[in-house]
Amino acid sequence: MPLEQYLPLQVLAFLIVFTRIAAAVMILPGVGEAFVPMRVRLLFAMLLTLVVSPLISSHLPPEPRTLVDLFRLVFLEIVVGVYLGMVARIMLLTLDTAGRIIGLTIGMANAEVFNPSISSQASLPGLLLTTMGVMLLFATNMHHLFILAIVDSYKVFPAGAIFEWGDSAFVIARLIADSFRLALQLTAPFIVISLIFFMGLGMLARLMPQLQIFFVGLPVQLAGGLLIFSIIISGLFSIFLDYYAKNLNQFLTIN
Repeated sequence: MPLEQYLPLQVLAFLIVFTRIAAAVMILPGVGEAFVPMRVRLLFAMLLTLVVSPLISSHLPPEPRTLVDLFRLVFLEIVVGVYLGMVARIMLLTLDTAGRIIGLTIGMANAEVFNPSISSQASLPGLLLTTMGVMLLFATNMHHLFILAIVDSYKVFPAGAIFEWGDSAFVIARLIADSFRLALQLTAPFIVISLIFFMGLGMLARLMPQLQIFFVGLPVQLAGGLLIFSIIISGLFSIFLDYYAKNLNQFLTIN
């Protein structure tokens, strides 16, 4: 093959791979956070494309014949990349949901700060959990599993193939439901103990109407909640990491 024909084909292959990887990296937990500069994310996507593109060149479709086919191919790659990034982001938001429930049960529901992971206000426990979650994903090399899932996604979602919108929407809906259920399970000790605590405060208010229940109960509620939080936090993250790895495995063809 002449060099002038070989180079455009390599550029096209790089473009196709870069489109999917860049779309996923822009949402990927850790690298895709709002506080990470756009140039850093773009450079990371380009470097990752240089490494990945030779591995999946055999899975790429032939050169598009028309400009419409090229735009269609690029659009489908963007959709697949956004889909993969949303899966990782939704699983991370499990910790934010758990943090909101913890904040509600320990009396910190109104203490909100800006959470860069969701680019909005969040509870203090939610900010702590999401920040530690991102740190643990990198500390346990879970981001390597996500990169491997992107590479294997070309076998699950071949480049240029018709994207299954219905099945993908069902997977996202099921993932949101599973994440919310996991958040409730992780915060079950707080829910049960807070229910018992408020029942006790109600009985105390009936027995001693002159007692200021709010000023007595809030410090105990906050101290007890922080104590429970410090006890279960290691087990909470252990369950979360297992859940994260299990859901990423569905995109791996070697599992």
